[in-house]
Amino acid sequence: MCCCGKPIVNGEFGYKWQPNDAPGVRESDPPELRDGEELIYDEPGRCGGLDSHSHHYRVVARTGYFELLVRHGGGDDRVSLGPKKVLADAFAALDSTARYWILNTIYHAYRDGKRRGTEESDSRWRQAAADKRIKVRKVRGSAAVKVSIESKVLLPA
Repeated sequence: MCCCGKPIVNGEFGYKWQPNDAPGVRESDPPELRDGEELIYDEPGRCGGLDSHSHHYRVVARTGYFELLVRHGGGDDRVSLGPKKVLADAFAALDSTARYWILNTIYHAYRDGKRRGTEESDSRWRQAAADKRIKVRKVRGSAAVKVSIESKVLLPA
């Protein structure tokens, strides 16, 4: 829980984890860039209404597209944002604080959608396994196999 008392960006003096802690500096921990990536924005973790000190965002350009790099307590993630020519002006119009919270919103929407999609897929495959509707076929002349879920057979009432 953040107890900074005012909005603090990682790397600035004033960070407090507990109410009785002496103010200090929480160092930035940015995600690594890959070869060929151009750093466009670097937005360290921060607070201000929400405690988001553990999330560091970077926007990089890669062959005409923007990509969001994220480092958080659970590791690193990458999210495709879309064409540079469409987003460049929109991101440039924002100050650092607004850009950070927009990137935070994009990342959490992505993460939540990914989690929900995985849960739905897992549930579908579990039910198909329970119903014995998973079909596995070897592809003739190959080491590959095809795995599919057979449709439920609806019996007439």
